[in-house]
Amino acid sequence: MSRTIAVMGVCAPERRAYAERTAAALDRSLHLLRYADLRSPHALPHPRPRPADENVVVDLGSDVDLVHAIGARGGAEVEAVCVVDARHMIGDLLDDAPLVASVRVGDTRGDVGARARQAALALELATRIVWINWEQVPTPALAVQMALASHLNPAAVVRLSRDPLSDLRSEAAHEGEILERAGWVRALNGEHDPYMSDNRVMTLRYEQLRPFHPARLSATLDRLDDGAAGRLVRSAGFCRLASRPGILGRWEHVGSAMWIEPLGADDGRMGMGQEIAFTGLDLSAPKLAHLLDQAALTDDELAAGPSAWVTFDDPLPAWPAAAPSIPDATD
Repeated sequence: MSRTIAVMGVCAPERRAYAERTAAALDRSLHLLRYADLRSPHALPHPRPRPADENVVVDLGSDVDLVHAIGARGGAEVEAVCVVDARHMIGDLLDDAPLVASVRVGDTRGDVGARARQAALALELATRIVWINWEQVPTPALAVQMALASHLNPAAVVRLSRDPLSDLRSEAAHEGEILERAGWVRALNGEHDPYMSDNRVMTLRYEQLRPFHPARLSATLDRLDDGAAGRLVRSAGFCRLASRPGILGRWEHVGSAMWIEPLGADDGRMGMGQEIAFTGLDLSAPKLAHLLDQAALTDDELAAGPSAWVTFDDPLPAWPAAAPSIPDATD
C-alpha cells in the first residue's frame, strides 16, 4: 500500500498508539499534525504530499480540521483510518463537551458538542473504521456499534482490530469526494446501503415542503433530545426556517448538540422546506415524522406568507446578517 495513511479519532492516546504501531509495522515515517499546523483554512504547509512523503503515516490531532487535513494530503486517495475505542464509542457521539475548553469567541472547537461533532466526522470521512479494546465489550454492544458506524459511513471497511497490517489488508473504496462518504449524504441521495445492520440501528429520511415555525421547532428539538422518538445520534441535511425566508439552512446535530447555520440566500428555486437524514438507536419513524411535522407551518400560517413569518417568535440562535433573495415575479 503506497497511499498516505491518516489516522483519526477523538481518543488521543489510543489514536496515537495505533498510528505508532501502523508506522512501525509498515516501516514508515510517522508525522504528527496538530491544530497549530492548520491554524487557518488557507494555510497549506503541504498542499499535496511530495512523492517522497507518499508512504507516511499521519496522526491527525483530535481538534484538527479533518476535511482540510485529508484534502491537503490527497483527498480521496488518502487511506483515512478512524480509530474507535469500543469502550466508549457511543458515549463519544453523545458527548456534549467542547473539543477545547478555552478558545477565542468564534472558534468552533469551543462549541457545546464539538467533541461529538468531531467523532462523527471522523467516522464519516474514513475509508476504514477499526475498533480497539473490543475484547472488553459484549458482542451485542459491538454489533450495535459496528452497525451504527456503517450507517454513518456505508462505504467504509469496518473491522475489529487485531493488528494494523491485518486492518489494512482488505481493499477500501476511494471513489468520489470525501464528504460524499457520509451516510446522511447517501441517504438524501437515495443511496444509503450500510454494509452492517442491526435491529436497533436505523437511518430515516425526512422530507417536508413547509418551512419550520422556529418556536415549535425549538420545542420539538427538546422533545427529540429527551428521546421522544428514540435515541437520535446523528442528523444532517437542509432546512428552512419560516422566520428567516429566502435563506437555506444547514441542519447538523450530534448527540445533544445542534447547529442550524445559513448556507446563503437564494431565489427560492431550491425549494421551501426540509430534507434531513436521521440516524439513531431504537427510532420510531412515525413518532419522528409526527414531531417534526408538528413544527412545520399550518395551513393558515403558510397562507399568511413571509411578511407574517418574520414576526414569529424565534428562540433559535441568530445568524449573521444576510439579505434574503426575493424571487422575481416574472420568473
